[in-house]
Amino acid sequence: MSVLLLLIIYLVFISLGLPDSLIGAAWPSISASLFVSESYQGILTVTASFFTIFSAFMTVKFIKWFTEAGVIVLSIGLTLTGLICYSLAPNFPVLVLSCIPLGLGAGAIDATLNDYVALHYRAIHLNWLHAFWGVGATLSPFLVSFFLTDLNGWRKGALVLGCIQACILLVSLAAIPLWKRVKEELPAREQNASKAPLSFLETFKIRGVWMGILAFFAYTATEWLVGSWFSSMCVFGLGVSGDVASRWTSYFFFGIMAGRFLSGPLSLKVKDRNMIRLGESIVLLGVILMACAPLNNYLAPFSVVLIGLGCAPIYPAIIHATPDRFGEKLSSNVVSVQMGCGYIATLVINPSFGALGSSFTFLALPYAVLLFLLMCVLGNETVLKLTKDKDRLLPEKLRAKAEG
Repeated sequence: MSVLLLLIIYLVFISLGLPDSLIGAAWPSISASLFVSESYQGILTVTASFFTIFSAFMTVKFIKWFTEAGVIVLSIGLTLTGLICYSLAPNFPVLVLSCIPLGLGAGAIDATLNDYVALHYRAIHLNWLHAFWGVGATLSPFLVSFFLTDLNGWRKGALVLGCIQACILLVSLAAIPLWKRVKEELPAREQNASKAPLSFLETFKIRGVWMGILAFFAYTATEWLVGSWFSSMCVFGLGVSGDVASRWTSYFFFGIMAGRFLSGPLSLKVKDRNMIRLGESIVLLGVILMACAPLNNYLAPFSVVLIGLGCAPIYPAIIHATPDRFGEKLSSNVVSVQMGCGYIATLVINPSFGALGSSFTFLALPYAVLLFLLMCVLGNETVLKLTKDKDRLLPEKLRAKAEG
């Protein structure tokens, strides 16, 4: 039963990846068809990110109210609604409104499944879980690119993604009884494992959580900057056509997908901390290559594949390391705030870079990515030192509350 449920969770993560790369890959065509500035993409990502942050922070409560299965079905339904509204949007304000259900659906499902798999499955499965996110994120710009020869082709692409999402929603509805049966089959220790009854604000008092948040924030900024603005860098900075730029963007998500399938077996032998370090090193190589792209346009697709391969192990390794760093009781709380604060990167950094690129040049992308890569390294290395002593994770006043 647990194997079948894991396969369904993999499928659900494809649905999570489908909308994530749509905006960035199709944005040059969207902005042209709706007659809006290239920098307006930031408004869409801010809207989606705000509601993603809200739902990620509320995940612990949502699970209590609806159970994991309920959160998943509701979340996929919301993203399906967002994609349909996206494809039918007659103007930019309606396009912005369609990002609300997209954001609400993404945050809750992401935090719910990440914590569930981190607690109940080995590291290989968390890597493969995010590989299936990469399947969705790669499929999205690849499919949309076939429609971008028409100025309004992005609408057809969004509708096709909505049809795929609808199929995954039907599977998720059929799987609701399976969640209950798997929970009953869990060992008594796992069924009775309690979560620390800490409030949202009390979670931030856990020792090391702020550096964990910094690492998550910086990684999210790195991934979203490339996924959202690489296409614009190619079109407005390198003079590449929109359909080719969209196809090249899909290479980034292909790199993430392939890297996570490869890092899954590797994670059985290599510790999470070293998986993160390996990924950070590969991202650095990709950033150097991207900075050289103005010398030769064809360096751009190679650079983005490398950055995708480097990003691959970082996110799942941080998630999988959370129960070990902070303890199983604190895991859900920490995952929730890490992911919620990580999404703040898309709320702040994406529109900021959009304004920078529109006013100056989108060729600044590799230098922005380098800045956040260095922040990611700082956060990951510092949190290792701060969480060594598990007896010092909580202040005295909160320790009794968490243990009770």
